Amino acid sequence: MGNPVNPPSSSREEILNSIRIQGRLADAMLSTQGITLTQGGEPTFVPEETSLPEWNLAALGEEKLSLAWKLCRELGRVHMPGAVILRCNGKHYPGEPIPRWKLTLLRQPQAASLWKNHSLLTHGKPGKGKPIAPRKFLSALAARLGISGSLRPVYEDIETAMRNAQTLGEATPLPRYSRTKKGFVQPRWTVSERRKWQSLHKATGWVLPLSKDQEEENDEGAWVTADWSLPNGEELLLLPGTSSIGLRLPLHRLAPSTLSCALTAEVRDGALSLFLPPLPDAASFAQLLAAIEATAVALKSPALTLEGYPPPHKEGWESLSVIPDPGVIEVNLPPAADWDSLESTITALSAAAEKVGLKGTRLLPSGEVVPTGGGGHLVLGGESLESNPFLLKPAMLSSFLRFIQRHPSLSYLFSGSFMGPSSQAPRIDESFFEIPRELERALRSIEQMDAPANPALIDATLRNLLLDLHGNTHKAEVSIDKFFNPFMPNGQLGLVEFRSIEMSPDAPSFLAIHALWRALAATFAAVPYTEPLIDWRGKLHDHFLLPSMLEENLKEVLQHLKRHGFGFEMAMFRPHLDFRFPILAEEIFHETSWSVRRAAEPWPLLGEQPAPSGGLVRCVDSSTERLEIHLSGEIKRFCVSINGFPLPLVPHPEGGVVGAVRFRTLALPTCLHPQIAPHLPLEIHFQDQERDSHGTWHYQAFPVKQGQKLQRLTVVNKIHYAGVRDHAGETTTRSPEGLTLDLLASA
Repeated sequence: MGNPVNPPSSSREEILNSIRIQGRLADAMLSTQGITLTQGGEPTFVPEETSLPEWNLAALGEEKLSLAWKLCRELGRVHMPGAVILRCNGKHYPGEPIPRWKLTLLRQPQAASLWKNHSLLTHGKPGKGKPIAPRKFLSALAARLGISGSLRPVYEDIETAMRNAQTLGEATPLPRYSRTKKGFVQPRWTVSERRKWQSLHKATGWVLPLSKDQEEENDEGAWVTADWSLPNGEELLLLPGTSSIGLRLPLHRLAPSTLSCALTAEVRDGALSLFLPPLPDAASFAQLLAAIEATAVALKSPALTLEGYPPPHKEGWESLSVIPDPGVIEVNLPPAADWDSLESTITALSAAAEKVGLKGTRLLPSGEVVPTGGGGHLVLGGESLESNPFLLKPAMLSSFLRFIQRHPSLSYLFSGSFMGPSSQAPRIDESFFEIPRELERALRSIEQMDAPANPALIDATLRNLLLDLHGNTHKAEVSIDKFFNPFMPNGQLGLVEFRSIEMSPDAPSFLAIHALWRALAATFAAVPYTEPLIDWRGKLHDHFLLPSMLEENLKEVLQHLKRHGFGFEMAMFRPHLDFRFPILAEEIFHETSWSVRRAAEPWPLLGEQPAPSGGLVRCVDSSTERLEIHLSGEIKRFCVSINGFPLPLVPHPEGGVVGAVRFRTLALPTCLHPQIAPHLPLEIHFQDQERDSHGTWHYQAFPVKQGQKLQRLTVVNKIHYAGVRDHAGETTTRSPEGLTLDLLASA
């Protein structure tokens, strides 16, 4: 996951051991309550070089797929030996022609290998040697399964392919109507065109209709097939496209009562590729893989590729998925029922990612190291709906919602730069103004539910309250979209997702957050948290945007856990503070020490506007920043101004005083208040009133050429001068809490 803020190794090991103790203590407390809490997450990764579109806005790309395969192979080697990597269908988003890919590592219980000889699988590598003919392989496999006589070739629909090519402006040999000649004209074929289209004359692949016939649930059943012959000897023509033939079968042309799933075989990328059909259970999936491997051995086949449908969920089976997301590779961790399993997976993933060239941070053109930007969400649930902790202990969910709302550090300290009302994970008091009042009423009703609670009633109670500004139930800080969602095929999994967590820079930081959440769950299971929600008003986007105040708020969280027997220390979360809010400059001036560090800054969502590629988009105004300024030492005789405006200062929780400034860094084509010019360079001016001495430091950001990269460097330069800029008659606006000087309000 990278290590830009790693402490020394001795300290690192001590912190890891302390985190482990807290995680195991949470397990013990949960066990005492008679519940098993599963825990997973969605860490994201990027390579060192992130200039390609697939590491910025695009979801798919060749390099991303290649690195995903490398990551899966390494995880299979070090963490899930005996696992098979299956390329499956992932999510299908509006506007995308086909579903995204998903690579899934699958392993049976007791580490029983699904595939013995992994040299017979390509696992994302190019094929070597002459592949076995698809018909020959399926014929041998059918005989091994005890079925035969049902193989069918499938062909590309040449006429449709030509018409599609014609709409893209390509030359095709299709006849065209000529009004001059009052008839159809046959274009002349070039040699290359003739060769291209005649290559589609041969079968693209072969299909074996296949399923399992099971009369009873525990019946092993027999393999069955069907005859896919069409009337009048018509050919099986594939749907247009370039994806696997298993995704392009003309199922609509089959008789309604005919078996509608099949195993397919074709040669792709120099290897025999098999597409596995959906099967009724995991045992059938394992049997089919065993038969495929035995067939490959008998035919002395070169390495082949496995694609298709994964098996249905089976208790004891392990799965870990790697998927593409815009700008990142996302890993869906398997749900862990205890701390040691979770730590083992995260540690192995961190090492595997580092070995294949992936990390949990990205380097901005400015030279600043930030999270990947793809999130590092945390997911809690149970082994089944019947044993789900949120149903056995309904107040656990309401406790989380109350506690997070009352402790903004859990919303902002572990988030990325894009936070606040328009982000992917807005707090419940950042969506609609009436939500907190209505949520209080809903939480009281959940706390009064008998156990086990009705999951449909919990979903109905919270569904219209946990959402973002657009009403999206997935993009909420605490999302129940996969808890008992009646509108999603896979939405009734009993999962609660905590989305205001960005990717951590290293494994210890990632584990610290997971241990914190697990400990909170354990305390809520034992003693529900019922404190009322707080109306933070302006304090939320002023007071709690400063790292000093978030640190103080996090200490309250740790004190709560301490009262329940835990021993979390701030040292475990110091790396998060330093990474999320780096110190940009610090110095001593006339016995007074000062520091400038980055603070949080919500970015507003703008209105709809046409996109260059068509359609409408909504941009975010990312032109503003916020800095925290902390003074300690001889502070009584000092006053501070920024760009000539006095900086409001309040007592710092650990001594001294602290204030903040909000300002514009650049002029974007689309932004709020376009009439306000950037405020850089900032002049941070200190005046020692006793000595009549002044000092000014400049904070500025500008692009410079360094090698082949354009970097935007943040620098603080010190100069001295006598005198202060006169802003007499000008007005400035403080925040309601008096912590922030808002230069945008001074324009």
